[in-house]
Amino acid sequence: MSASTEPAAHAPRGAPAPGAGRPAWGVQTSLIQPRQPAFWLYVTLLAIDGYLFVGEQSLMSGHTMAWLLSWVLVLAYAAPVALIVYRLDLFEREPKLVLAAALIWGGVIATSMAGHANEAWLSILGKVASPELAGQWGAAIVGPGVEETLKLAGVVTLFLIVPGEFDGLMDGFVYGAMVGLGFTVVEDVSYFITAVAAVPGTVDQSGPVFDTFLIRVVGGGLYGHVLFTGLTGLGFAYIATRRSAALSGRVWRGGLCIAAGVAAHAIWNSPLMEGILATSGGVAPSTLQWLEYGVVKGMPFLLLLGLLVLLATRSEEKTFRSIVVGEPDPWLITEPEMASLRSLWARRAGRAAAGQARGPAGSRALGRLQAAQIEYAMIRSRTGSPMDPALEAQRQAIRAIRSELAALPHVSRPVGAPAPVTWQPVVGPLLVPLPVAEPAPTAEPVPVPAQAGAPTYLVPAGGVFAWDAPDPTRQPIAVLPEHTELVVLARAGEWARVGAAGGSTWWVDGRLLVPQL
Repeated sequence: MSASTEPAAHAPRGAPAPGAGRPAWGVQTSLIQPRQPAFWLYVTLLAIDGYLFVGEQSLMSGHTMAWLLSWVLVLAYAAPVALIVYRLDLFEREPKLVLAAALIWGGVIATSMAGHANEAWLSILGKVASPELAGQWGAAIVGPGVEETLKLAGVVTLFLIVPGEFDGLMDGFVYGAMVGLGFTVVEDVSYFITAVAAVPGTVDQSGPVFDTFLIRVVGGGLYGHVLFTGLTGLGFAYIATRRSAALSGRVWRGGLCIAAGVAAHAIWNSPLMEGILATSGGVAPSTLQWLEYGVVKGMPFLLLLGLLVLLATRSEEKTFRSIVVGEPDPWLITEPEMASLRSLWARRAGRAAAGQARGPAGSRALGRLQAAQIEYAMIRSRTGSPMDPALEAQRQAIRAIRSELAALPHVSRPVGAPAPVTWQPVVGPLLVPLPVAEPAPTAEPVPVPAQAGAPTYLVPAGGVFAWDAPDPTRQPIAVLPEHTELVVLARAGEWARVGAAGGSTWWVDGRLLVPQL
């Protein structure tokens, strides 16, 4: 994404200026694209492999109780994973129908094709090499190449259908992880039913299902197909979206990421480090042993994926800044708020601080403020004018939430309890959370000489809160309307004692006052 380097007034520090190549985050593309050949490829494969999928599930449903329990367990695992992957895309979340298509590719198309391809390649390996090698190492040699190719093909197909939805590394991770999650769900059901079938005549079909669930999901759930295809999807997105870089550099860097996903899969399938699972007397390995096994074999790749997702999130944050830069109201999204939007943890911390200072209603209001600021960027990205009516309406929505937040009372606390995060005035109905210790004595007010008695400052757009004393722990006593003419009578640190026509005086945040020209 190319961007102009000309700075804009009121831009948050560190924000790149927007350019013509910035993505239109506010525009989402439909999956239904009949003019795209890739769309019909997807539909055709879904029809063929969907038929095979239904047949396989019909056979498995012969073990009725085990089959139903298997689906309940895998869906209980998949639902929170899907939500986490979806919410990790902090700024521009993907269309839900396209995400569903990614899940379906992994669970229906890739699994059906992989079953037949794995079987054929294992047979070839056993004949070319030896049955012993195929039995011991076949899953590590054949499985990763076949399965990661088929899953990555799903990411590529979605890219060909909706290329506008691939505008950053995070998109490749999200679609890859969703394809991998779909593959995991269906593959796990197959393993659960296989475990039941391996114990013929068993009355309690739940035992083998729960045992296999503990091994595959509890013990190794973090190190499966979501991890593998998340890595390969990131690699493909690097090649497809970093168009400002040389093609050779994109190919080898993205290729390394794809290779890391395949390697993680191969190491996970290999018999390496199986000594961790060794037991005596034919006792099955414990869940704790499976957890240790998963950590040793999969944790390095999970950490690598976490690092790449962090870098992808930072890249999206830069894009977010490039979209909102140049906003005429510099307090619509402040620099501290910009920083608090950069991660799920930072957003939660901001809401927790608001809740500590203003109660549960404050936490909910700040959450809506964060969502409104993201929506502002979505609208800004798809409009050509900063004065667009939809954009102005979103500005008013943000100001309304700030007013609601400002009107909430402070939460009382016992004497001697640690001071909560309080809210200091920034502009009108805008309050920004800043951690402060116990209130310190305010600096002695310093009189400011009047200049011919004329008003020298204006209240900025949105108005400012006014206090009867320079103490942020007190409740504001008034909101001064925007464009009110004021005279600064005294200053105490960043506070200013101001007067207006009629003789009224207040204390306000002096940093916000606009000098009259």
